[in-house]
Amino acid sequence: MLRSAPGFILILGLVLLFAVQPVTALKIENPIIKMDVSPGSNLKIPMAVSINTGDPAADYAVDVVGFGQSPGGSYSLLTVAADTGPYSARAFVTIDSPLIHLASGQRKTFNATISVPQNVGEGGRYALISIHPTTTTGSGQTFFTTAITVPVLLTVKGTTLTHTGAITNLEVGEVVPDTPIEITTTIKNTGNHHFYGAFVNVTVTNSAGKVVASASANQSIWALIPGNQMNLTTPVSAALTPGTYTVKSDAKVGTTLLATKNSSFTVSTPSAVQIPTASKTKAPGTIAPSGGTVTPDMKKTTYTPLSIPIIVLALTVIVFISGMRRRV
Repeated sequence: MLRSAPGFILILGLVLLFAVQPVTALKIENPIIKMDVSPGSNLKIPMAVSINTGDPAADYAVDVVGFGQSPGGSYSLLTVAADTGPYSARAFVTIDSPLIHLASGQRKTFNATISVPQNVGEGGRYALISIHPTTTTGSGQTFFTTAITVPVLLTVKGTTLTHTGAITNLEVGEVVPDTPIEITTTIKNTGNHHFYGAFVNVTVTNSAGKVVASASANQSIWALIPGNQMNLTTPVSAALTPGTYTVKSDAKVGTTLLATKNSSFTVSTPSAVQIPTASKTKAPGTIAPSGGTVTPDMKKTTYTPLSIPIIVLALTVIVFISGMRRRV
């Protein structure tokens, strides 16, 4: 029993540490700025942030950064040094309150001003507004919260919008018996304007040219920004005998074919997987016939952190296992 006492104390300390730390839910109004703009225009966009009654008072910074994307398509922040692409709108956007203090239960408004250059060019321009806390509350107490990212997607009026793409990589995962093969297609936006709802159709043919499997990846929920790329993974299942196979991936948006790419792989041991029915999920945004976009009408978004409880739980399990090993 005495051997397990240090582990128990550490577990209790972690739980108590988490219990006394405030967890703040930061809310943003106007969580996406997506609009048509004219060259030379100057626009003021009203925004607001708030926290719940009972949340600790805190300071929040509001920064304008470059628009990047992770391999899965989610939006990621680019530093000034990394934001060098021709479709950046970072320099167009200014915030009139770059530092906001929120008391418990308070809501504060601020403006994002978009100044479009006269020689802005064609297509779309993009930036992200990041709203994130400082590390302490007004009383100096540490707290946990989640930063909010507001995408800024601007379409320049009266210009030609091109929606084109390329497949930069087609990767076939490990072939394991009784396990679907994961085929990952990397799509790049080679046009000058964003699009929603990219997906892929994948077919697998044997050495005789017969199609032995096919599947479709769900449509992406993220807008793919010009110059950026994302991965779409398609699980493909089939009963495959040893031999060489060709996989073909067609990248599409709606009924528009963006690109096609082929690759090959070899099966050395038989697999025994039944071919499932491919599933398709409609994305929140798809390309409209006019070249614009259709997205959900979002008025207010709340972000509540989940990572801290998970980390605490993981640490608790690790310490518990360590204590048990010592007892043994």
